[in-house]
Amino acid sequence: MHWTAAEPGQLDAERALTLIEQTPGEVVFLSAADTELYAVASIWKEQFGSRLRVASAFPLRQPVAADHYIEQVIKKAKLVVARLLGGKAYFAHFLQGLSDLRDEDSRPQLLILSGSDLDESELAAISDFSGLVREKLFAMFRHGGRENIRQAGTAVELLLQERTSEIPEARPMPEFGFYRITPESRRQRAWICFYRAWFQTGDLAVIDALQTELERKGFQVLSFYSFSLRSPAAQAELQRSAELSPPDVILLAQSFSISAGGSDRLSFFEQLGCPVLQVPISLAARESWLTNQAGLAPAEVAMNAALPEVDGRILATVIGFKEQDFFIPEVEYRAKRLAPDLCQIEHVSTLALNWAQLRTVPNGAKKVAIVLSNYPNRDGRIGNGVGLDTPASVIRLLKALRDRGYLVDPCPESGKELMDWLQTGVTNDPENSYGKPYYQSVNQNELDQFIKSLPISRQNELSAQWSNHSTEPIPIPGIQLGNIFIGIQPPRGYSLDPQAIYHSPALPPPPAYLAFYLWIRRAFQAAAVVHVGKHGNLEWLPGRSIALGRDDYPLLCLGPMPLIYPFIVNNPGEGIQAKRRSSAAIIDHLTPPLTRAGLYDDLERVERLLEEHAHCLALYPSRAAELEKEIASLLSRVSWRDELPDASVRSVANYLCEIKESQIRSGLHVLGEKPAGEQEVDFLLSLLRLPSGGRPGLLQILAGNRAPETLTPAERDILEADARRWIKANAGNAERQAPNTKRQSANAERHALDELATFVRDQLIPRLSRCDDEIKNVVNALNGDFVPPGPAGAPTRGRVDVLPTGRNFFAIDPRSVPTQTSWNCGKLLADRLLERFRQDHGEYPRKIALVIWGTSNMRTGGDDIAQALWLWGCEPVWEESSGRIVDFRILPLSLLGRPRVDLVLRVSGLFRDAFGDTMRLLATVPKRLAQQDESPEMNPIRASWLLERELLTNRGIDAAEASRQATLRVFSSGFGSYGTGLLPLIDAGNWESAEDLTEVFCRWGSYAFDSDGSADQDIALLKTQLAEIEVVHQNQDNREHDILDSDDYFQFQGGLMASIKQLKGTAPVVYHGDSSDPEQPRIRTLDQELSRVIRSRVLNPRWLEAMRRHGYKGAFEIAATVDYVFGYSATTGLVRDAQYEEIAQRLLLDGIQRDFFREHNPAALKESARRLLEAAERGLWANPSEEAIAGLEESLLEIEGQLE
Repeated sequence: MHWTAAEPGQLDAERALTLIEQTPGEVVFLSAADTELYAVASIWKEQFGSRLRVASAFPLRQPVAADHYIEQVIKKAKLVVARLLGGKAYFAHFLQGLSDLRDEDSRPQLLILSGSDLDESELAAISDFSGLVREKLFAMFRHGGRENIRQAGTAVELLLQERTSEIPEARPMPEFGFYRITPESRRQRAWICFYRAWFQTGDLAVIDALQTELERKGFQVLSFYSFSLRSPAAQAELQRSAELSPPDVILLAQSFSISAGGSDRLSFFEQLGCPVLQVPISLAARESWLTNQAGLAPAEVAMNAALPEVDGRILATVIGFKEQDFFIPEVEYRAKRLAPDLCQIEHVSTLALNWAQLRTVPNGAKKVAIVLSNYPNRDGRIGNGVGLDTPASVIRLLKALRDRGYLVDPCPESGKELMDWLQTGVTNDPENSYGKPYYQSVNQNELDQFIKSLPISRQNELSAQWSNHSTEPIPIPGIQLGNIFIGIQPPRGYSLDPQAIYHSPALPPPPAYLAFYLWIRRAFQAAAVVHVGKHGNLEWLPGRSIALGRDDYPLLCLGPMPLIYPFIVNNPGEGIQAKRRSSAAIIDHLTPPLTRAGLYDDLERVERLLEEHAHCLALYPSRAAELEKEIASLLSRVSWRDELPDASVRSVANYLCEIKESQIRSGLHVLGEKPAGEQEVDFLLSLLRLPSGGRPGLLQILAGNRAPETLTPAERDILEADARRWIKANAGNAERQAPNTKRQSANAERHALDELATFVRDQLIPRLSRCDDEIKNVVNALNGDFVPPGPAGAPTRGRVDVLPTGRNFFAIDPRSVPTQTSWNCGKLLADRLLERFRQDHGEYPRKIALVIWGTSNMRTGGDDIAQALWLWGCEPVWEESSGRIVDFRILPLSLLGRPRVDLVLRVSGLFRDAFGDTMRLLATVPKRLAQQDESPEMNPIRASWLLERELLTNRGIDAAEASRQATLRVFSSGFGSYGTGLLPLIDAGNWESAEDLTEVFCRWGSYAFDSDGSADQDIALLKTQLAEIEVVHQNQDNREHDILDSDDYFQFQGGLMASIKQLKGTAPVVYHGDSSDPEQPRIRTLDQELSRVIRSRVLNPRWLEAMRRHGYKGAFEIAATVDYVFGYSATTGLVRDAQYEEIAQRLLLDGIQRDFFREHNPAALKESARRLLEAAERGLWANPSEEAIAGLEESLLEIEGQLE
């Protein structure tokens, strides 16, 4: 068979084109560092004059720009000296162009050096000079300073004269040192750490302005320069200084991470023990930042946010910019210098002061605002916190604060008492707040004055959206307990103006929202804010994605307040959002324990009959035949018969096994509380169930030579019991004992068990036992202490390294997505998806809509991106040394062995913000595939592009523009807005038909992203693409949650299904990918997944009992599940009448459940009853029983009377 090589994707060709226009010069100097360029230009011009050309290397990553510069300037030079950051892969086309010059008779000599602190051997092969010459020149630039730069110029002259032996050694320069120290002693001490190059070149305007402002705030300031704080010697110098005068806060203006991936490096900040604020200086000009809603370029997000977060730094915001300065005509170079933004510096300095004062203000005088999120804005749903018993967690925190000397008076004794107290006053629920008192408020005049202090654009925006002529005080929901305020975060605004959902994805927050945080800051005068649980809405307000300014709503509302944020450890994406958009210090917490769902009621009865049938099949065939009739009779009466693919014994057995082996939550986590008893066993078994970290899974070991999935139900029950006994024996909960099993362990199996036991005792249990760090580190953060960093991820997917919790989590380097590990899982997901579609429909799908989220790809390293690339028939190109993605390859169809798939990607706003380079990659691939000379049958991307290009041209669109638009496949919300709009729409009941859902979904997600990172709203283009979709697909990477635990799944999956059905006239096939076991991903239809979750968790007595143990928050979780079932029903129509009936009877009308709701959270019962009645009114629940409707109406009337 003829084989064709893979074709490079040429990702760099999509970079913005900036041509460097210079006349030729004898010597060309290129660098990625503006400080170095300025130094060389200003010093070497005295030596070389007009023979020298100086230019930034960054534009030369773009192939056209590189070719232009090589042709116009480099070819005519005698010597090229280049200092490149990022290695060979980052300048692949440019370096290849330089290498190609070797074939020409007259060419310049090349000296290619690394721009980092370590020279890179791969660049040596492109250079024309010996290793000794390279080492000397590299050392001169590495040491820096005017003398070394001047000496490097002399060395270049010697190279031109071929007198290499005369090149001198570099002159060693101090790696670090002190720049300025405030002479007098003051109460608070701040350190500023910045780059040595700025000191050497005198580029210190930003540092001077920052130091001046900090001194004005009352700080004693020490400013320290270094090549990098990664240097042990620099760290030692600072530690010596700290022994004499320890800092209260550190402001770090250096990029990247100093940890180098090792805990020893991290201990530097832990030993200093104070908050570390990351204060970026942007590579862009201020004018560019003012109009850039992204805030920073993707490379800067990695350098100044993602990597510094690994050290535990708190991202403040940008304090300065690179501005073009004077032109140096001799070398044809315009210098760039750092310029401070005094407004940004004032904000950051105040933030630093507030963090520092947490260390000096006595706890007894310190005020803290604890904020509970509340969405939907109803009294049954106060205290959102995914996986967290929020009221119980707040009680533990209050008692810990009281023990540390904070004034907590009175202190509620239980979560129930806390929630009762909160609801005695006004809340966000207008229906339940009528006639209730408010305990604090903001005067309308004070709020008006605050709004008048805002930028004029924000004033106009607020007045246009929220006309408010009331003179009444604005109530602030919450209670004051001495110096602790517990507040209910105000609504985002869509509940106040439901029509805004249809036209304002970036709706400004209402006046009451501004008043809430204004009261916390000015009237209450909180020293810090603690947002409890994932997640609130502050970090999702409109504004820049990162590097916020004072006109961005999160910063405008919160101001320079320290924000401490307990957050579930398995959700890095939304936690990162809080870190980057509200300067939060995350305190991560454990996920809830998981347990085996098991079977109940008719499910269990059918399984017993199946077990007996399997036993009798060979020995007692007549009895087996009788049992088949009994099974068929029982199946004809069960409520779940329509969920079965067919009534065969095999199908029923598989259905029951799916449900029984599902993992469901056996409770909620309480902050700082280690799982105990059976819940600890549940938690440990969920961590050990699957293979991870090179270790086999516990069930795999105990099953011996048999795969656990091949065991009979009875054998699987024995295996589970053995696993639980083994854990109890090795977790210290019982005397050590061997599992009670008839199976004899082979030596290899015993060895594996011993190794696993050592891991459990030496690593897992000690990590889990530090759960109280969660509370300790909230309290420590309130004392202005450093919060140690740790990775985020899903523990049950083998990420034991996320333990212990209580740390300031960080996420993946966005430039490395997909990782080589996730590539394997993503390929499997793609192959299984295609296999499933072919199995169901007999052919390959031509066009698929994929949902891509930021959080899940941070957790997995990019499974979804890998899946998309493989469906397209492409593969990533990784830089070998760093693992970063530098390009992609287009695989030939002969190698792929199947057609390519056309993809439309609905990308979350969080992914858009965090993965800028990946967005460029995803937008580039369809452009390249559209140009492949392949048949329409094998390349539907090209077929679609040709057709759409023609249609657009026929509408009068310019040919080039039509060609561009026809390749656009990546859609998201616009910068500054997030979500799909369906949650507030459905919650408010502000819709009549699928047409309304489609209108909102398409308006909110209709920004088409191009390969240069730009985006334009084009609703018609999105609708055109969606109308061609055959399949909707989304993956779920862990079982620590399910699709009825969150509104996001029905918003994206359901929103796509509803929109495609409305636009196309027929519903697409919707699949759900399960990669909780990354080595064995599974594909189910959405219908199957919904039914599995409803049976295994929602209706499961085990889950309901677990929720009842958590009082108010347990009732909250049940009500939330009812809402999410309704959301899926509204968008997909897949929820069956029988499922609605059982949800009503089991969750709400059952006597035990009703008593539970009445006692702990009657509002949740009212809200859920209303929701189910709405489902009946809308026909989603088409044939409800009279008994169910009567029961729901009775419950509603009863609870309304109770709440009145």
